[in-house]
Amino acid sequence: MPELPEVETVRQALAPLLIGEHFTRIITHVPRLRTSLIIADIPQLLHQPVTALYRRAKYLLFELDNGYYLLNHLGMSGSWRLEEADAPLQKHDHAEFLLASGRVLRYHDPRRFGMLEVIPPGMPLAGHSYLQHLGAEPLSDDFTPQTLIQACRNKTKPIKNLLMDNRVVVGVGNIYASEALFLAGIKPQTPAGRIAAGRLKHLHKAIRDVLLAALQAGGTTIRSYSSLNGREGQFARHLWVYGRAGEQCEKCQRAIIKQIKQAGRSSYYCPVCQH
Repeated sequence: MPELPEVETVRQALAPLLIGEHFTRIITHVPRLRTSLIIADIPQLLHQPVTALYRRAKYLLFELDNGYYLLNHLGMSGSWRLEEADAPLQKHDHAEFLLASGRVLRYHDPRRFGMLEVIPPGMPLAGHSYLQHLGAEPLSDDFTPQTLIQACRNKTKPIKNLLMDNRVVVGVGNIYASEALFLAGIKPQTPAGRIAAGRLKHLHKAIRDVLLAALQAGGTTIRSYSSLNGREGQFARHLWVYGRAGEQCEKCQRAIIKQIKQAGRSSYYCPVCQH
């Protein structure tokens, strides 16, 4: 599933190409994705300049000049292509946005776990049902070492699970939680409340460092993620532990990377470097 660096990479690629553009027609090819796909039936989305493109957690928000927003979640396999209008439609292209420039923006989603929802003017974004319970952005000033220390206090939940709780911090996800815990030298199964404040400060820095490095590399392509027009992320080349179960740790060169299941997700760690 695309995580924060992947979604932010998509936003950065789309924003300069879409801001100032107008949707002249919206076509849908399936009745629903994760939710009903009704965007073709809302005329207020047409002939309005796109004024901004934001990211909140793993959501993209297209802001229109009349106050409407189009909210997009990429789900497991969603991606965008911007191409000439006569480019052939691909299998699993579920929505098309014809632009005033003559090009077309297409939303592609083989597994159909993504969503395209409309937020009308006057609805506070922070109060929207998909956004209201989201915690701090990990690269913002709101996410401080003290934020993480407070969130871990007296918690028996494993630290890896806590990092993936969007009520605490958003967008970290499975790949980057595993990598940040490796950089901080903390086992993923360690109860959050048993980690000393000093180690949590190191973890806070590791979270930010790994996310910034992934952004610099355009995200991580493991299976199906791509940025705009099929461009793959390159951060997989820099992974220390994620997806490397059974391989020798490249840092200590002594231990074999282990894989365990936590809350139905795979976690990876080095039993020597992490304790």
